[in-house]
Amino acid sequence: MTTVRGALYDLLVDGVATVKGEVWEPSAAGPKMEKPCLVLREGPQTETEKYADFSIDFEVWPYVKRTTFQAVDNLAKEVNKVINKKRFEVDGKPFYIEFVGSTEDIVDEEWDALTRGLSFRVHSLSWLVHAPIEPDPVTTMTAYSSMKFVDLQTNPATWKPSDDRPALYWRQEVITATEPAVWGAWITATLRGHVINPDVAKRKRVTEKVSRQLLLDNRAYMSDKSPMNFESVSINDGYDPFKQGQIQLSVRYGILKDRPRNPLRHVYTNDSDKAKGAVHK
Repeated sequence: MTTVRGALYDLLVDGVATVKGEVWEPSAAGPKMEKPCLVLREGPQTETEKYADFSIDFEVWPYVKRTTFQAVDNLAKEVNKVINKKRFEVDGKPFYIEFVGSTEDIVDEEWDALTRGLSFRVHSLSWLVHAPIEPDPVTTMTAYSSMKFVDLQTNPATWKPSDDRPALYWRQEVITATEPAVWGAWITATLRGHVINPDVAKRKRVTEKVSRQLLLDNRAYMSDKSPMNFESVSINDGYDPFKQGQIQLSVRYGILKDRPRNPLRHVYTNDSDKAKGAVHK
């Protein structure tokens, strides 16, 4: 079974050409390592909401010979180019990694090397994997978003974090009420919209634009052509786009009962060779 650590190891080995495969875990690293090289260290795992599973902190330490810190700078840039803002999968589950900071320059006397720690955070994106039951509110909002916001990425399956275009994805948070009816049932649910982009100002503009359009349209149409009404919209620009999501949308829609069909009990023909049937209850 592949792990997140293993997936990052493969990305670094395959992508950072300068180190020629010299990527080590802390338990195997030491002064005798060939330089330049990388040390990959896994940090704490933070449990988040159930739908998001968790996030994990990782550190990548680029080591170079004791010459100039410009060599550390160049190797750090290469590492960032390979793994920063990348989406990858582990056993079919999507993850996203982003750079969050670095340490100061360090002269490692014991290893006779120069280094600097690069910190990354890996987010579990399990909520992007959606198995719809039609008519489905999340599928409805994905289709609605693709028509209304053509300048956004709206398909989770093809999302590219490196794309300058912001992304908008939906998930169902909770069903808040149900109301049985003769023909089926009404369902009231809370959906969450996640606006993803590294530019905070751009995220805020998109969040505001989407929320206003939702208020103006007041509904979207489901796969069976029935309306899904937007009951209320609220936004919080400060929420994490990978966890809570900035848009909260309350929707109300109906589902129909399957129509019972009585089977034909007797089939007969006439001179015109047209089959006819009769239902006997």
